[in-house]
Amino acid sequence: MTFQVSVSTLTLGSLYEAVLAFSSQESFETFWPSVCVNARWFIPSKRLGIVVSAPDAGCEVVGMFEGGKFRSSKETRFDPGQGELRRALSQPTALWISDPGRRLEEPSDDFTRWLVHDRPEMLFVVPLRVKGKNVGAMLFATGGMEEADQAMLNTLGTIYALHVGMTYTLFRVSEERRQMENLLVMQEKMASLGGLVAGLLHEINSPLGAARAANDTTARCVLKMEEKAGDSFRSVIDIVKGNTAVIGAAADRIGGLVARLKNFARPDESEYQLVSLHEGIESTLSVMGGELSERITLVKEFGEIPKIACFAGQLNQVFMGILRNAVEAIEGKGTIRIKTFEAKDGVHVQIGDTGRGIGPEKLKRIFEFDFSGRGSRVKMGAGLATAYQIVQRHGGVIEVKSDVGSGSTFEIILPLRVEKRVRGEEATSPR
Repeated sequence: MTFQVSVSTLTLGSLYEAVLAFSSQESFETFWPSVCVNARWFIPSKRLGIVVSAPDAGCEVVGMFEGGKFRSSKETRFDPGQGELRRALSQPTALWISDPGRRLEEPSDDFTRWLVHDRPEMLFVVPLRVKGKNVGAMLFATGGMEEADQAMLNTLGTIYALHVGMTYTLFRVSEERRQMENLLVMQEKMASLGGLVAGLLHEINSPLGAARAANDTTARCVLKMEEKAGDSFRSVIDIVKGNTAVIGAAADRIGGLVARLKNFARPDESEYQLVSLHEGIESTLSVMGGELSERITLVKEFGEIPKIACFAGQLNQVFMGILRNAVEAIEGKGTIRIKTFEAKDGVHVQIGDTGRGIGPEKLKRIFEFDFSGRGSRVKMGAGLATAYQIVQRHGGVIEVKSDVGSGSTFEIILPLRVEKRVRGEEATSPR
């Protein structure tokens, strides 16, 4: 199939209208569809795909446009391979690839297969550039073009892509700023909560200590009375002994809860400390208590891992957020599995569940602040976003794999190198 084009009637006015249309959008959800819809007015194509640079130097598919309809890709990651397409994506100027179905290597990803599905005669690759760097690309599957037409579309496409790249960057910077502001608000809340917990624990410990001392004194007095009293007071003494035992057990239970709460919140934490992640996980599970009901089977596969330098209270918040998300994901009976092990890249903590799972669309946004999948698995608000930021601040990464209907697994990877900070040695600060 070929697609003919005449560029003689194209004007800068139509280009201006197109740029104005997508620049007025307020979110990525409407920005990318607007970019695709308006591009078709002066760059005719059967299919249009848009990719942007990912943080790990890879590419992410953000839009696919066909037949007047925009859709997101089920496969967000995109690997252009090592051939013609990768070279085109790295070029600073627009590039035409003739007969892409033949010249490109056998595509192994859904996106490239979709792009060349109709055997287009040309593939027009236009880079999205900001400050001299490629931040993505627009890929048009087109028909045959005369050299004059290609030259005209090179100019129009480059101008259009320049505005797309700048607007995309502004959106991204604005989003990062918003997330940072939300994180700072969350940190202020957690700092206030830490102070509240510290004060609460102090207020509980003082009367708890007095109650324990009084109960111990009463128990000793009862023993003395038991030695000297006759049988007529035996029943009374047994009642008092029973009550002192109950009071002692209750005080021990409250004391244990206070200790676990203090271990979880770490209100006195001001610098990195060498701690056991297993203790943090256990204290988190203890604090959650009733949330882990009988319907949920908890499986712990703790491996041999070293203590690591971290803000233990913050990592406990991470465990709490992921575990609570897992509990909410399970309808009826299910299993939560926690596995830890050491590898070359650091200490791994995997938390998996047999819940509903997360769809591809929601999976891409799960670590965004205020994201809520109403009626779906994700209901954490800022919980998972905060977890992501905390792990990043410790120099680690957090990954998630999920299948709808089968469950999800969150994996936290924390480096070992920062433990030197606690020993007073030089070390790389977590990023």
